[in-house]
Amino acid sequence: MAEKTSTGLDLNMANALCYAPFVGWVAGIVLLIVEKNKEVKWHALHGLLLSLALGVVSWVMALTIILAILSPFVWVAGLILQLVLAVKAYQGQTMKLPLVSGWADKISKKF
Repeated sequence: MAEKTSTGLDLNMANALCYAPFVGWVAGIVLLIVEKNKEVKWHALHGLLLSLALGVVSWVMALTIILAILSPFVWVAGLILQLVLAVKAYQGQTMKLPLVSGWADKISKKF
């Protein structure tokens, strides 16, 4: 039987939900606020920071015409990355990303 979180979700499902494309940031905020499990909170924070980083990079790229053309590729790469992270989280694995994982580690120690 799968381990349950304080929200009643399976641990792997809660972790994967944090990376769900387009809605993962909402799940991340909710789970970050209500969840007691530190692993789920880390994945929620990791997913939120990833979404924020992708948004900032895409926004900065959109400031110039030449880079604005490449901005959709950032979104596609981000979508693929979120799907891979969701699958890995569901399988019980943790993928560490440069910068984002370091930030998540530092911030999650405060919870």
